[in-house]
Amino acid sequence: MLMYMKESTGLQKVTYTAGMQVPDNAVWLDMYNLSPEEEACAESFLNLDIPTREEMHELELSSSLYQENNAIYMKATILTKADTAEPESHAVTFIIVGQRLITIRYSEPKPFIHFAARALKLPPDLCTAQHIYVGLVESVIERIADILESTGKSIDQMTRMIFRASKSIDTKPDYQRTLLQIGHEGDIISKCRESMMTLNRMCSYAVHTSLAGMEGENYVRLETIIKDIAALNDHAAFLSNKINFLLDATLGMINNEQNTIIKIFSVVAVVFLPPTLIASIYGMNFKIIPELQWEFGYPMAIGMMVLSAILPYLYFKHRKWL
Repeated sequence: MLMYMKESTGLQKVTYTAGMQVPDNAVWLDMYNLSPEEEACAESFLNLDIPTREEMHELELSSSLYQENNAIYMKATILTKADTAEPESHAVTFIIVGQRLITIRYSEPKPFIHFAARALKLPPDLCTAQHIYVGLVESVIERIADILESTGKSIDQMTRMIFRASKSIDTKPDYQRTLLQIGHEGDIISKCRESMMTLNRMCSYAVHTSLAGMEGENYVRLETIIKDIAALNDHAAFLSNKINFLLDATLGMINNEQNTIIKIFSVVAVVFLPPTLIASIYGMNFKIIPELQWEFGYPMAIGMMVLSAILPYLYFKHRKWL
C-alpha cells in the first residue's frame, strides 16, 4: 500500500509497512493487491469495510455505488493491458471518506502510474482527496481516448489492406490474420465502452452526492468529464460500426476468393471435357474404327482435342467468365 501525505510543499509518497500508523495528513491511500491479512489490518485502522477482490467483481449495480459509515464507495471497470494481445478489464474501487481518498485495485492500469507521478508535483492547495479523485478519473479517460485513437488508426490500416487501396501492396492479404485482428480491436472497443459506462455512472453519482464533497472547480471538471465520456461513447460506437463493416467485408472477400477458386475448377473441368470425350472415343477397343488405319488419324485426333479445348476457353473469355 502506498500513502500520499499532504505536506507544506505538496504530496509525499510513503510505502506502508506492517504495524505502521496511518497519519492524519494522508490524503490518498493506494491499496494495490492487498492480501487477506493486509485487508483485515486496513479495515481495523481505517474503520471501514474494504471490499474483497470477489466483491469488487460482483455484477450487481447495488454493489457498485453506495454509502456506508459516512463514506462513499464507487466502483469502476478499467481497461488494462490494451497494448498486449490479451487486454483485460479489472474493477477498481474508489472510497472517499472525509478528506481522504482510498483506491483499491488488483491490477496496475497505466493511468494510475502516470497520475501518481504527476500528483507528487501538485501544489499544496490542490492536494485534496476530491482533486486527486478527479485527476485519476481524468487520467483514465485520457487513456481511453488514446486507446480509441490507436484503434481507429489500426482500423484504417485494415480498411486499406482489405480493399487494396494502396497500389504499393504486392502481397496477397492474409484474411485469417485480419479476422483475428478485427476480433482483437473489437474486444478492445467493447472493453472501452464497458469502462466508460461504469465511469459515467460513477462520476454522475459523485456529482450529485454531497458526501463526495465535489465543489467548485472539481464539480465543473466532473461535469466536463461526463460530457467527454458521452463524446467518446459516440466515437466508440462509430468504431464499432466500422469493425462490423470490416468483418462483413473480410468474410465477403473470403467468399469471393472461394468462389473464384470454384469457378476456375469448373471452367477447367468444362474445358477438358470435350478433349476427354474425343480421347475416350478413340480409345475404345473396337476393331473397326476407320480413323485408326488412316495415315493422318493420330494428328487429326490430337488436333480435335486441342481445338475442342481452345473453343470453350475462348467462349468463356468472350463472355467474361474468366
